Amino acid sequence: MKYLFFDCECANCYDHAGKICSFGYLVCDENLKSLESKDIIINPAAPFDPHVLGVGPHSIELAYTPIRFEVAERFPFHYPAIKALLENEGTIVFGYAIDNDIGFLLSECERYGLAKPKFRYVDIQEIYRLYANYDRSPSLEGALKEMGLDPDEFEGHESKDDAIMSMMLLAAILRKKGLTLPELVKRCPSSEGSVALNELAKRISEIPCDPAAVYDREASYAFNHLIYKWVDDPLDDRLEGYGFLFSPSLRRDSKRALKLAGLVMGHRAYVVRNLREASYFLVYDENEKRSLAPLFKGTGIAVIDEAGLESLLQ
Repeated sequence: MKYLFFDCECANCYDHAGKICSFGYLVCDENLKSLESKDIIINPAAPFDPHVLGVGPHSIELAYTPIRFEVAERFPFHYPAIKALLENEGTIVFGYAIDNDIGFLLSECERYGLAKPKFRYVDIQEIYRLYANYDRSPSLEGALKEMGLDPDEFEGHESKDDAIMSMMLLAAILRKKGLTLPELVKRCPSSEGSVALNELAKRISEIPCDPAAVYDREASYAFNHLIYKWVDDPLDDRLEGYGFLFSPSLRRDSKRALKLAGLVMGHRAYVVRNLREASYFLVYDENEKRSLAPLFKGTGIAVIDEAGLESLLQ
């Protein structure tokens, strides 16, 4: 068994599609000993957002100058090697906030008409969130500092170094917990995802919200603060261990969403943020249930409406 850690940098993410300019990776053996690492430099065939060139507040600065990217080959040239790394049968894929990088890869495949890779992966950010008992995780650099590690010895926003740092963070958690990597992943099932679920999440996010859903800003803010929250004095624990993800339309009906969030939490369930964490996908109404249920076939996630939730609690 091998472990692949990877990270992508993008020239821009205009129109919600990342134009990858580097794919950095680290391959390790079962003991997390480095076997290979590389930064694949890619011509993004797109303009660089000033934000990634150090312009403006809260900006970043890529590890290479624009000319270094522009003289490189474009994504299709490098894709066979990248796809082979990700789909290797004896390899488990890891990354920090990896769903973002998966989204970049899929959007590049769509841009160039390439077959999308199919593989499962593990999100180190989710493992760290559970380890540190956060409702939201910090940046990779922030997580490293919290673990007593120094990210400053690495080049900022160089994909290869980010992949190495993500491995270092994971190794530190393993040392603190006294676990093997397979044991840790088994204890953090919400960290495991797949390209198929990532694509489904993107498809759902693009569905327009039901116009009848009434938005309330304060209720929406309160709902967001209930994600991952734990109730100390629940009514009972009949839903313990289950994660509920709310559909965009239901979340827009924010007062109703807030009420239903309190209901599931009162029975020891969690309100979650990602499909890979969900046991149930709670929808706005029966029409949305009929529309979306076929998309979830084979995912192991049940699509239910409010009436279905009430039946769970009877």
